[in-house]
Amino acid sequence: MTPDGGGKESARPSAWRAIAPVALLLGVAWAQLTLARTADLSPWKGGGFGMFSTTDDAGRRHVRVFVRATARSEEIAITPSLEDAAARAAVLPSDGALARLARVVVEREQRNRRPVDEVRIEAWRIEYAPDTLAATPRLIREFAYRVDATADSRP
Repeated sequence: MTPDGGGKESARPSAWRAIAPVALLLGVAWAQLTLARTADLSPWKGGGFGMFSTTDDAGRRHVRVFVRATARSEEIAITPSLEDAAARAAVLPSDGALARLARVVVEREQRNRRPVDEVRIEAWRIEYAPDTLAATPRLIREFAYRVDATADSRP
């Protein structure tokens, strides 16, 4: 109650408390839908508002990692040390996520004393034909990370 005995002040905080969660959910839904359309975010992530409308989940996405150096050019396997970064990059193949994965690959390759000049990453997802349901892999993003020769100047 207000000092003058009226109840108007106490009604306003209650209305705000009721509106805030709705506004928050709408904001999360908007962000998730925007990222799914513009940044290839899996509709199952980022709030999950699209999870019942598509089969484009993390299990149907993967990345391929290629390492190039003067004496080598090969695709490398996603090892346990790369799994977390690779899964994140597959679900949201943004420049940041792909660069993080590339840096982890470079660190691992250098730790194992293998040369690396460039890391190329491809993000893929499985799509299904509407009439036959035939599964087809589709490339959704390519990313190249050049290794700075001066960056590995450890004592």
